[in-house]
Amino acid sequence: MINGEEYRKEPDGKTYLLLKKTEDAFEEQMVQRAKPAGVLSMVRSERTDVYKYEITGKKNLAMTFERVPMNAEQIEKVVDGILEVLGRGREYLLAEDNFILDPEYIYLRIPEYEVTLCYYPEYNLAFAEQLGKLFEVLLNRVDYREERAIAMVYALYMQLQEPDMTLERIREKLREQAEKTDAGIGGGCEYAKPERSQGVYSGDITTEAIAGKGRSRGIKEELPVRERKPTRKNSFWERIRKEAERIRFPRGEKEGRGYDLPAVSYVREPAPEWEPKYTKVLSVKNTESEPALISQRNGETIFLTKFPFYVGSLSGYMDYVISQDTVSRFHAKFIRQGKTVLLSDLNSTNGTKVNGRELEVQEQAPLINGDRIWFADAEFVYFENRE
Repeated sequence: MINGEEYRKEPDGKTYLLLKKTEDAFEEQMVQRAKPAGVLSMVRSERTDVYKYEITGKKNLAMTFERVPMNAEQIEKVVDGILEVLGRGREYLLAEDNFILDPEYIYLRIPEYEVTLCYYPEYNLAFAEQLGKLFEVLLNRVDYREERAIAMVYALYMQLQEPDMTLERIREKLREQAEKTDAGIGGGCEYAKPERSQGVYSGDITTEAIAGKGRSRGIKEELPVRERKPTRKNSFWERIRKEAERIRFPRGEKEGRGYDLPAVSYVREPAPEWEPKYTKVLSVKNTESEPALISQRNGETIFLTKFPFYVGSLSGYMDYVISQDTVSRFHAKFIRQGKTVLLSDLNSTNGTKVNGRELEVQEQAPLINGDRIWFADAEFVYFENRE
C-alpha cells in the first residue's frame, strides 16, 4: 500500500483511487490529455494534493489470482502486457520507474488479461527492482503442477540479473520461453548435475542465484523437460519449489513441511429461478461448523468453508457464483479475523450492502448473526457459526 492512498466512490457511481501529490509534474497533464493505451485514466481533481485515477469496476492482479494459480499462457499475457505498456510509455515521456508494478495496482481485464498500469509521477522506484519483486510474486502464484510456467518465470527472473538487462531483452526472453512452451518444452532451463555436500545439494544453478544473490555458472547443456530423468532429491524443479517456499515463508513457518499446492477454487451451480410461491427463510439453525449465507431467492444454504471466500459472476474464479447481470465478476469477498467474519466490496459496479447500508471501497464490515446482505440486488441472510 502506498502512503497516503485513498479510495472514493462518488455520487455518479464511479470509483477513484487518490494518491498523494506534493508537486506539479508535466506527466500529469500528459496522462490526462493523451490518455495512453494501457495507462490508468487520470482525471482532474478538485483537490490540489492528490492524483486522481478512475478505477470503476477494475480488478487487480493480486485479487484475480489470489485463489487461482497462474498457468504459462496467463503469465505470458500478463508479463507481455506489462512490458508493452512500459515500452509505450516512452513515447509519451513517461519514466519507467514511475509505473507501479505492485500486483495491487496492476489491473486486468478478464478473460483477455489486458493490462492497465498506474503511472504515479512521484513513485521513483527502479523498474528492474520492481520487476524482480513482481516475478517473485508470480513464482508464488504459479501453478506448480505446470513446469512450463515455472520455467518461464524463472527464466525471466534470471534475465533481470544480467548486466545488459533492458526491456527489449526481457521481451525477447519472454518470446523465447513462449515459443518453447508452444513447442511443448518446459522452457529449456539449463542446469548442471548437483553434488551432495553435507546432506545439502549444491549445483551450478543455486538457490542463491534464484534469489538474486549470485548467478548461474558453468552451465553444461540445455535439455527439454521430456529428456530429463531427475530424481526427487536432486530435481531442479524440487529446488525451485523449495526456493519459492523460502520466498513465501521467509521466517520458516513451514520448515520441515512439504509444499502445499495452491488451492483450486470450486464453483457452485447458479440457483434456479425464483418461484412466486416460495416463502423466504427468516431463520435457520446452522448445525455445521462454518458460517453460512441463506439465499432469499431460493433458500439455498452456502457455507463459508474457506477464507478468503469470493462471491461474483465469474465462473472458475469465484467460490460462489451468482449468475445475474447486475452482479460483477469479482463482486465481494469474506475474510476472517479471529472469530469475526468481515465482508468487503471488490469495487463492484452495483455495490454491496449490509442491512441496507452500502459499503465503501476497501471497507471491511464485520458481520453478526442475522445480517442481511445484498450483492447488487441478490439478497442473502448471514448466520454465524453455532457450536
